[in-house]
Amino acid sequence: MRRRDKIGSAGFRVRAALAAALLAVAVGLPAAGAAEDGGAPAAVAPGRGAAAADAGPDVAVGAADAGPDAAVGAADGDRGAPAAGDATATPAGGSAAADTGAPAAPEPQVAGSPAPAPAPEEARLAEELARAEQVQREQASLRLREELAARQRGLDARERRARIEELGREAREVEHGGEAADALLQRVMAELQSLRPEVDAALRELTAAPAVPRLEAQREPSPVAGDAPGVAQPPEAQRLAALRRALSDEADALEVEARRAARERAEEALDAEEALDGARELLLARLSDARREEALGVDREGMDQLRTELWHIAARARWHGLRRDSALDDARAALRDPFYTAAAIARGGLLLAVLLAALLLARRRQRLLDGAQAALGRVLRRPRWLRGVGRAHAALSAVSGELLFLAALVGVHAALGPTAARARGIELGYSLLLWYALYRLALAAARHLVASREASPGAAVGAKLLRSLQTVARYALAVQLLLALAEGLAGRGYLHHTVGRAAWLGAIPLALLLMRRWRDDICEAYLRVQGAGPLAEAVRATRRRWYGFFVAIVAFVALALAALSRTARRFLLGFESSHRVLAFLFRRRIERRKGAVVAAEAPSALPEELLACLPEQPIEDPARGLDHYPGLDRFDELLATWRDSAQGGSLLLVGGAGSGKTSWLRAAEHKAGEIPCQRIALGQRLLTEGDVVAVLGAALDAPRGAREGAGALAAWLRSQPRRLFVVDDLEHLFLRGLDTWGAWEAFLEIVEHSTPRMFWLCALAEHPYRYLVFARGGAVVFRTIVQLAPWPEPKLGELLGGRVRASGFALSFDDLLLDEEAADQQAYASATERDYNRLIWDYAQGSPRVALHYWLRSLSPAGDRRLRVQLFRGPSGDDLEELGELERFVLASVVWHDSLTTEEASISLGFPRLPCENALSRLVDLGVVDDLGGRHRVTTRWQSAVTTFLLRKHLIQP
Repeated sequence: MRRRDKIGSAGFRVRAALAAALLAVAVGLPAAGAAEDGGAPAAVAPGRGAAAADAGPDVAVGAADAGPDAAVGAADGDRGAPAAGDATATPAGGSAAADTGAPAAPEPQVAGSPAPAPAPEEARLAEELARAEQVQREQASLRLREELAARQRGLDARERRARIEELGREAREVEHGGEAADALLQRVMAELQSLRPEVDAALRELTAAPAVPRLEAQREPSPVAGDAPGVAQPPEAQRLAALRRALSDEADALEVEARRAARERAEEALDAEEALDGARELLLARLSDARREEALGVDREGMDQLRTELWHIAARARWHGLRRDSALDDARAALRDPFYTAAAIARGGLLLAVLLAALLLARRRQRLLDGAQAALGRVLRRPRWLRGVGRAHAALSAVSGELLFLAALVGVHAALGPTAARARGIELGYSLLLWYALYRLALAAARHLVASREASPGAAVGAKLLRSLQTVARYALAVQLLLALAEGLAGRGYLHHTVGRAAWLGAIPLALLLMRRWRDDICEAYLRVQGAGPLAEAVRATRRRWYGFFVAIVAFVALALAALSRTARRFLLGFESSHRVLAFLFRRRIERRKGAVVAAEAPSALPEELLACLPEQPIEDPARGLDHYPGLDRFDELLATWRDSAQGGSLLLVGGAGSGKTSWLRAAEHKAGEIPCQRIALGQRLLTEGDVVAVLGAALDAPRGAREGAGALAAWLRSQPRRLFVVDDLEHLFLRGLDTWGAWEAFLEIVEHSTPRMFWLCALAEHPYRYLVFARGGAVVFRTIVQLAPWPEPKLGELLGGRVRASGFALSFDDLLLDEEAADQQAYASATERDYNRLIWDYAQGSPRVALHYWLRSLSPAGDRRLRVQLFRGPSGDDLEELGELERFVLASVVWHDSLTTEEASISLGFPRLPCENALSRLVDLGVVDDLGGRHRVTTRWQSAVTTFLLRKHLIQP
């Protein structure tokens, strides 16, 4: 590729030299023509000028081998000989005609004829013409040289552009931390070093005036014959005047072209430097560790990078200063383009709209916030939501001005459009203003937080805290502004890295300043938290000493670590899996401790008074239980709507075994107040329409005609007074299997057509509900479905220990203490109780009935109204592993349906009745399920173990 360019360049030089020689031959024609017109003879001397003209092509061809400068020189030689002859006057006559062989003495004059022009005036005109023609030849030579140089610069620019593009591609593809990146950076730096003189020369050329040949007027011009009014000028004078005008216009054009060429050369050189600097910045992040330390350090490599970036900033500053006038010219030229003008008007209108909107919001923002709070207050009814709206209103009122400034800044940047926004100056200004807006917003938020806690015990330190936050925020703003400025001017290079490193060093005196300001508060806080110990004694002894400053630093570190530990613990405890891991570790520590006491499987003889406070069966009176009924407020709202309007009312309660469904229903009945309420028990499985109509008709004491079908019963109910029906164990209306949905569909028909008069409150077990959703898409007849989630750990702890203490008994966790020599035994016992409650919560899987079952088996009497807490023992899962395949499926079917008989197991599984009966008998013998009149249900003791086993075998869904 380069050889082809060199061959093309040589051919161009030959053609240019030939053109220069031909031009040198042709430039003598105007002078000869002038002599023929009657002017002063300007013909060249037959010696040098003619010989040069005749030898012009040969000289040009020979000069082609020497390059464009030799060709131009040959052209100048051919044109210079005639000029010398034209401008030289002989001593005898002082006329240019002496060189042409004309007679030196004037011819005799006839009497009465006009006197000839004086000889000195003719000589002056000849001299002026010679000078003008010389300038003309110099301008032609300059234009030719500029064309040749422009072509050569174009070839060189293409070669350099190809090299830079190749370096940029390699920089983007090079691996991180390899030696290839180190070597590539050296090549880029070498290219930058070679390009730097060209950029400097191009910028100097922009500041210098273009060296263009001009025809300068004589200092003391003598009057030319014919200048007087009415007197015709000689042909030589007219030709000289026209030549002067042409030369002046050509000189102006050459100056414009020279400035344009200089600007293009500067832009091209700076673009090349910008591309190389981008590759350098990219490579600085991909160097090997050792080379990166050198390139960003303070040794020779680092100083080279610093010098490069400083030179880059200086060159860009010079360039922006030089192109201000041209930028104005470009803007004026762009405004003459109608499309550009239309786009500018559109952008300006958008920018004006953003500014007007910002000004309008700034004047009315508080009024808008107050109106929004009032509107939300009319819509929302719950006190918790209203309190949240009030807090949000106060916070937004405190930071509304700063938020509006930030939004206006972002809006203005977006309104400028992508073209203007990408400009270096605009982008840098936007980055600086953005950081300032964030700084103002952070300070406003800090002031609001400090002011909102004026009534707290620590309000006395609010002013000091705010002043410290301002100090830190100002330092952070200064660092960010310097980083943004360094990145905007020189990219993420040496200066950016140096600013970041200096910022970390500057944080040390800032931290010392804050420590000095908060020294007394730190000492007091540490002594409140840890009043004993070597560090506490050192804090007390050195509080008034100068070296106590360093002791305060140690105390601050201790406080920070303790706070960090508490924060990490709270964060980890926010995940349920973390709770389970902690519960497992607690049990393992207790089991490994020597002398660990494990409670017996059978419950100890506990006082009846205590058992009455902790019943495992559903509670009839909600006042006796823990006030934890999730979703009960939704039932209250739905019931109020049904009571006060003609809308239907129905609610389905879904929960796992032992989750408190029946107690929830009793609490709902209590909420109903004076509304007539009737419970309907579904003790047996109902699979047909006739079965469900018969059971409901008997429970409602419906007449015989109303028991003929679901439609008849629903019609009879619509004519009855309004009542609340509470139906438990709704899972008894369907069964897994074929043709087992008759009773369920009939019940849904009754509920759907009777809800305008009757409110149906029903409960359904969790696993049957999942099957219902899978098979039938859910229970769409019910207006609201409330699903009871597993109880959270704090609520279970309140149910267990709180109910025991409320009954007047004291708990002792001495058998579970792992560190009997702890400094604060009371705090350690509280922590042990919390860990043990978490252990029960994890094992019970959030089921309150299972948790109560094992909690009661952990207690044993230990004196007068005192109970010992011991580690409970659950059933072994190895017994379930020994079950056969049929027994596992039968057990899973019991869980699927919540309760099951032998006949129902046979229908559901498709197995014969006898194998199903044998499997259920085996499960009863193991104690896994119980037998309540032929209906089997998983026992409370085995519920968690069975659920874990079936989940592990993928026989039930999680």
